[in-house]
Amino acid sequence: MGRLLSNKPLTPRASAPTLGAPGPVAPLKLSRPLTPAPRPSVPPLTQAAIAPDPWENDAIRKFAFYAALGALFFRFSVLPEVIYYVTHVQLYLLYFVVPPAAIGILFFGGLQRTFRARAAVLWLGFFAWMVIATPFSTWKSGSITRTMDYGRYEVIFLVLAGGLVVTWKEARAVVYTIAAAAVVNLATARLFTQTENGRVVLEASGTIGNSNDLAAHMMLVLPFLLFVMLGRGRSIFIRIAVLGCLLYGIWVVLGTASRGALAALALTLILLLARASMAQRIAALALAVVLGAGALAVLPGQTRARLASLFGEQHKEADESADLRWYVFKKSVEYTIKHPVFGVGPDQFVNFEGTSALAAGGRGNWHATHNTFTQVSSECGIPAFLFFVSALILAWRQIARVHKKAKREGYEEIANACFCYMLAMAGYLSALVFLSGAYTFYLPAMVGISGAMGFAAMRQMQATKAAAPARPAMPLPIRPPIAPVSA
Repeated sequence: MGRLLSNKPLTPRASAPTLGAPGPVAPLKLSRPLTPAPRPSVPPLTQAAIAPDPWENDAIRKFAFYAALGALFFRFSVLPEVIYYVTHVQLYLLYFVVPPAAIGILFFGGLQRTFRARAAVLWLGFFAWMVIATPFSTWKSGSITRTMDYGRYEVIFLVLAGGLVVTWKEARAVVYTIAAAAVVNLATARLFTQTENGRVVLEASGTIGNSNDLAAHMMLVLPFLLFVMLGRGRSIFIRIAVLGCLLYGIWVVLGTASRGALAALALTLILLLARASMAQRIAALALAVVLGAGALAVLPGQTRARLASLFGEQHKEADESADLRWYVFKKSVEYTIKHPVFGVGPDQFVNFEGTSALAAGGRGNWHATHNTFTQVSSECGIPAFLFFVSALILAWRQIARVHKKAKREGYEEIANACFCYMLAMAGYLSALVFLSGAYTFYLPAMVGISGAMGFAAMRQMQATKAAAPARPAMPLPIRPPIAPVSA
């Protein structure tokens, strides 16, 4: 303060040029060139993704990876079931690909890659709670069988899908594998479907033969086929062929007359409009209008009537189905409240509901919950439900974060792959609100894919930045000397 009030002149460094003191003013000298502001610290996902993988170029690890691709293809395409339907010969194709893939996971870092994603850890927690709940089941032998089968044949796809992917090229290969499986599904639907009571059913598969299961399966695999069509440099012939497959796939979904799948289609369209560019939104809306008009023209009357029941139209079979679904939903919530920790036992809702109704002097319905989320809570308890839902949320968030970053920084292929993953999850999870699908391979596989795709994409983007030539720093512009002002 005293310095400010003093009459002493300021030191030359701080003094301003005075009037009447002619002379050139020295140009401004910079002690260092101007550099861009430092970027924020790299999030943990990026740090893990950019770390080198010691097994990236190992030939045995790559062989195991292709074996895992074969396992994914066989399960998503249901090709073994189709071959058995045609030839009546069981080829056991999964036995040729799952063992080498499992060996690669055990000895080449697959477990570490899988469980670096929190969603995978939570899914393992869901399975662990299934195991814990089994001794408390209302029918122990039935729950033991279900839990053992889930561990051997279904949850293993968590590590098969997420444990052997290292590079973005391999993550892209996973997407193409599911897209190829979708083509097989469409060919199978073209050859082996028939209509029963106005609903398309698939004769060649026990897994997805039911109309509702077929529709949900198509909602999951079709967005991966969309990835083949997106992006620059795609041949016009490929685009037309893929578009034809997508249109036929949507027709199959509508032909199942599944009201849950119709709601899933609507939600998928909303997500598409929310995340797409303006041109893509216009194209999607136009396509939706064309499909809607075409469906009204070509779908059988029974199919249209059943779908219209979702909007209040009367349909006897659909109304009876809705009443049944509402009854088992209420029962599943009731059992969740009465058995909050361990549930009634894995896969035991049907048995428990039926026997409880008989014991009360009534007649049981002996039907599943028709809601995957209350299936988990009523059969395995609320802790299992929390593991289940939290894993799905984290898997979605991981891909959504990568999609946002890739879209912002111009990595078009990565952004498209993440977008198609989100479309697939949105459609399939919406369909699961009307289905009992807690113990299938689909969700463990999708959780594993989210981790593999997320880390590989982050690693690819960071490697691309590191390889890009650095831009030269831009120095501050030098102002010309100030002309002296005459007294």
